[in-house]
Amino acid sequence: MQIQANPWSFTSTDQATSVAISSIVASGFSAVVTTGSAHGFVDWQAVSLQGVTDVPAYNGGYKIRLISTTKFYINLTQPNLATSTGHGNALTVAYLYKIRAEQILWNGSAAGTVTLTDVFGNQVYTYTTSSADPEPNTYGKLYWFDGLVINALPNGTVQMTIN
Repeated sequence: MQIQANPWSFTSTDQATSVAISSIVASGFSAVVTTGSAHGFVDWQAVSLQGVTDVPAYNGGYKIRLISTTKFYINLTQPNLATSTGHGNALTVAYLYKIRAEQILWNGSAAGTVTLTDVFGNQVYTYTTSSADPEPNTYGKLYWFDGLVINALPNGTVQMTIN
């Protein structure tokens, strides 16, 4: 991942790791997220909770405060949310904060699908090719989105011009 200079650049090694959520239990302005297996996250790492359908207010980007093998703690902006039971995934985040992108370019080297979402799980960019694409795919619209998760990047390079 290269986000120190413009354009930003991502490869398949930057693809998010994902782990299924078993439950989320809130107490005041914090919550304990329990995963179905060891998550591998570290203290203060940025994560995105996506696909939490039973309590959608949990979907979004967070910094992990404290960890154990299958649990991590996050701060909430809304207090005392209902308990979520086994919906969604926790994913690693490429960039946690608001982004203003001018252009997204995927230069794929083989068949595949690229999917980028914001930290809430909203699709930012997706492109599928059935064979090696000799011409890169460019999306050239100026827009804002909340953070960046590289959900799928099977090959090639994604470049983002940030303004």
